[in-house]
Amino acid sequence: MIPVKVVLAVESRDYIEPLLNYVHGSEYARRLRVTAFSQPEAFRQYMMETAGMKKPDVVVGEAAFLNLWTDREASDIPCLVLHEGEQVREYGQPLLKYQPLSELVGFILETARQRTSGQQSVNSRESGMIIGMVAASGGLGKTTAALNIAKQLGNEGYSVFYLNLETMDSSSLFTGSGSSNGAEGEGLSRLLYDLKAGHDGNPLSIASYCVRRSEIQADTFQPVDNRKELMDMTSDEAVELIRTIAESGQYDVVIVDGESENGDRAQAVLEASHKLIWLLADDLMSMHKCGLWLDVLEAMQPEGLEVMLTKTRFVVNRYMGTMVNTLPRDFMELSGALPYIPSWKQMQHRELLLSSPIYQREIRQLCRELLNVETVTQPPAAWS
Repeated sequence: MIPVKVVLAVESRDYIEPLLNYVHGSEYARRLRVTAFSQPEAFRQYMMETAGMKKPDVVVGEAAFLNLWTDREASDIPCLVLHEGEQVREYGQPLLKYQPLSELVGFILETARQRTSGQQSVNSRESGMIIGMVAASGGLGKTTAALNIAKQLGNEGYSVFYLNLETMDSSSLFTGSGSSNGAEGEGLSRLLYDLKAGHDGNPLSIASYCVRRSEIQADTFQPVDNRKELMDMTSDEAVELIRTIAESGQYDVVIVDGESENGDRAQAVLEASHKLIWLLADDLMSMHKCGLWLDVLEAMQPEGLEVMLTKTRFVVNRYMGTMVNTLPRDFMELSGALPYIPSWKQMQHRELLLSSPIYQREIRQLCRELLNVETVTQPPAAWS
């Protein structure tokens, strides 16, 4: 099932931290996504933003916080009011603040389930939306962009899976090699074996193969030890892998980080994705390689190229304010730009690649366009 989104608003961090630790270490870890606030003003502004992005499935908070949510009564979001015996019914359904965590979290989950019953995932798809990341050459910042998109969507309440199909997977630079929740999962290698062996038409539980990465607010696979498994993967096998994850019912969005050369895995990303982000760099070599790749696609799959272009956004990365080079083909149209961040050139702390406010602002805008939601102002950072 797709995890439900819970907003928690409590002044005391001593209350928030044990609750979050319990959720992350329990059976609820993959069933709930909790965004917590300890500052009333941050909560108020966040709830003002929910009109433009995916709404929470339930809000749980103290009366002092909920009183600031001006649209509470007009909203269809269930509201649970934490109390210690006082009268709080005017703010929503009372929920005893101090009780066994298993009972507290179970009640929150049941309330959220009642709201999400019958709802569909992003853009009314029965399966998750597949967003493919493409670049005609390496070194263009494709993985950085992909992981920032995953983090942005995860922070906004979407359930996200990040799939890296590169032979040389650099995403571990961002996420490390250990599991954030202690469950290592069986991994991509095991899933590929099970897909080849067949599973009697029964859906596979992707959760048993993957790990949760809090750094990017998404599930993913551990990098494979045997790179030959990826190199030997056919286009059909890669498409089946991508669609299996998207159709598992566990994710709103699957972000696929494809190979930077025109091969089987790159073709699978072009075929399987609902939306494509094709990254460019404003330099002669990058534009030339992009044009060559498009020429190959036009020569080998002219109809497929037309279909691909309808779902592709060409985005220039490391944009410095003006374009020096022209796009390599007349039918191409630039759809966006991600800024050049000078501080990234000489950096010792990898987490900074996922925390640039300027870069995240443009990533946020790109996410809204991909998911066809309204553009609203930047929300404040939430403590969670």
